[in-house]
Amino acid sequence: MLRSKWILMLSLAALALGGRGYGAADGFKVTTDRTVDSSSLESIVADVTRLSGAKDNNEKAIALYRYLHQVLFHNAYPNEKKPQSVGPLKAINVYGWGLCGGQHTVMKAVYETAGWDVRYRGWSSPGHTTVEVNYDGKWHYFDVFLKSYFWTKDKSTIAGQDDIVADPSIVLQGKDDGRVPEHGFLCCGDTAEGIVQGCKNSKAYPAAKHEDGWASVTGRDRGYSALPRLLSGAALKVQWEAREGEMVADGTPGVHSCGTKDFRYDPVLGPILIHYGRRQFANGAFTYRPDFGKPADAVDVELANAKADGGKLVASGAGSAVFKLALPYPYSTAKVDAAFENGEGKLSLSTDGGKTWSAAAPGDLSAQVRQRYDVWLKAEFTGALAKFGVDAGIEHNRGAQPFLHDGKNVVTVSTRDNKLPEGAALKVTYAFQEATAPGKLQRYDQPQNLKYGETKTVSEVITRLPHSFTIDVGGNLPPKMLYIERAVVAK
Repeated sequence: MLRSKWILMLSLAALALGGRGYGAADGFKVTTDRTVDSSSLESIVADVTRLSGAKDNNEKAIALYRYLHQVLFHNAYPNEKKPQSVGPLKAINVYGWGLCGGQHTVMKAVYETAGWDVRYRGWSSPGHTTVEVNYDGKWHYFDVFLKSYFWTKDKSTIAGQDDIVADPSIVLQGKDDGRVPEHGFLCCGDTAEGIVQGCKNSKAYPAAKHEDGWASVTGRDRGYSALPRLLSGAALKVQWEAREGEMVADGTPGVHSCGTKDFRYDPVLGPILIHYGRRQFANGAFTYRPDFGKPADAVDVELANAKADGGKLVASGAGSAVFKLALPYPYSTAKVDAAFENGEGKLSLSTDGGKTWSAAAPGDLSAQVRQRYDVWLKAEFTGALAKFGVDAGIEHNRGAQPFLHDGKNVVTVSTRDNKLPEGAALKVTYAFQEATAPGKLQRYDQPQNLKYGETKTVSEVITRLPHSFTIDVGGNLPPKMLYIERAVVAK
C-alpha cells in the first residue's frame, strides 16, 4: 500500500510540474535495414558503407558520392532567415537541393565524418565551387553537382584536379575508357571539356575546418536535430506528395531545375524515383490532439498554476500551459483550435523555443510559423482550457526518408534513450502501393506502363524499445510510397 501511494505521489508531482519528458518520445527514430539512416552524419557514413559493401577508400568515397546524388538535386541555395541556418543535415533532411557550393559543403561534411580531410577548390571559368577529399595520401575530385568523378588512367584510384590539369585525357577519354560513373555521368548536360577548363582555372584552398561552409550552407548544423521529440497525443506524417503553396523557402520553386535527367536512364536511382515525376519538395502533416483526461497527454505540458482535472486543464487563479511543438521539419501551415471555459483565455506563440512571444488567436497561424521549427504555443487562462489542438503542414525531403524496397524490409523503431513514454505507446504506420513493371524498363521517367496495387497500410504499435518488424512488399520495383507516420498514443 505504501509503495502504491508513493508511485501515485510521484505521478501527481510529474503531472503538476510538467516538462519532464514522461509523456514524450524524444528522438523518435524509424529506420530500415535497406535504407540509410539520415539522422546524423555518422549514421549516414555507417549505413552507406554497410549497404555498399565498400572494401577500400575508393569504394567508400564513391558510395558516399552516390548517396548524395540520390538525396540532393539542382535548385537554388536553401536559405533561412537568421538566426536560423542550414547545415548539412538540414540540407539533406529538409530541402534536398542546393547549388554547387551548398551541395559540396554537404559532401565535405560527409567525407570529413568518414575521417578524411577535405578542401574547397574554386573555379573562375566557368564559375563553380568544388571539393577534393584526401585519403590514401592523395587528393581526389568528386563533383556531386556536375555528376562526375574520374579514375586515373591505370584505374588505381580517383583522380584529383591536379592530375586532370597534368593530363586532360583523364577526363576527355574517361567515358570511352570506362573510367567514369557507371550511371548518371554528367546527366544534367555539363561537358567533359568544361570540367577540363574548370580544373585549369581552379584555385585550391587549404584543408577546410569542419565549421567552414559556403554561401548559405554552414559546415555543420547549428542547434538542429533531425529526430523529433513528439508529445503524447502527437502524430508526424511524412508524405511523398507536394502540395501547392506549401514550399517554405523564398525565391525558389523547390523543383529540380534539370527535369528528370538525373534518373531517366539510371537503373539504380530510377526505380526509386519513377513514381513521383521530377524531384521536388514534399510535404507532410503534424497533428497534436491531447486528451487532458489521460495522464500521458497531460504530463508533458508545462503548467503553471494549473492542473489536469476532469479532462481539462484547470487554473488556480491565473494559470498557463505551454505546449512545446518543435519539429525537425519546418512548418508550412498551422491551424490552432482552443476552447476556454469559466473565465478568460488567450494564446501566444513563440517561434524561437520560448525566447520571445507574440500574440496569437485560434485559427490560421500559417503566416507566423512558416519555415519555423521551434514552435511553442502558450495558453493563459483564469478558468479552464477545455480543448486544445494543432493541425499543421510540414516540408521535408522525401529522398532522405526510410522508404521501402520490393521484397523484405526490416523496420526498426527506437528513441534517444530507448525508453517508452510513461503511460503511452508508439505507433508507426507505412502506407504504399506495390508497383510492377511489364518487363525490363529502358527509361524511368515514364511510369504510365506500371501497374499499381491497392493502397496497403501496415501499422505497428510498439510497447518495448528498440523494436523491429517486417514489411513484405510485392512487385518488381520499389513501391510507390504514400506516407510514413510516427505517433505517440496514450494508453
